[in-house]
Amino acid sequence: MQKKQPKKPVSVHWKVRLTRVGHKQFLARTLSLSAKHLHIESEYNLKAGEKVKVEVSALHEGVKKVLVVVGLIRSSILLSNGYSYGLDVMIEKISEADQAFIDDYIRARENLIGAR
Repeated sequence: MQKKQPKKPVSVHWKVRLTRVGHKQFLARTLSLSAKHLHIESEYNLKAGEKVKVEVSALHEGVKKVLVVVGLIRSSILLSNGYSYGLDVMIEKISEADQAFIDDYIRARENLIGAR
């Protein structure tokens, strides 16, 4: 049976370490996430189609976890601040435990918003 996936990304601001194919690493931060996408703010512009490894330092309900994702840059746009880029990363490979952590976080955020 297929799990019901959330429809909208939820806002989150966690630290990220991006690793490009050439093994160059740099720091960034998440803007939002969904079950299949990460939206990241970075000082570096990456090309659409580039594969990256993303290590997210996540915190939810007192649990710290490093989420490891292999993804594909779908788009990169200059943000309105003029010096950082918004990267849309499609998740291609993630462990079941990391995906469950993301799904739990999204459900908790949706329940929090729905309780308003």
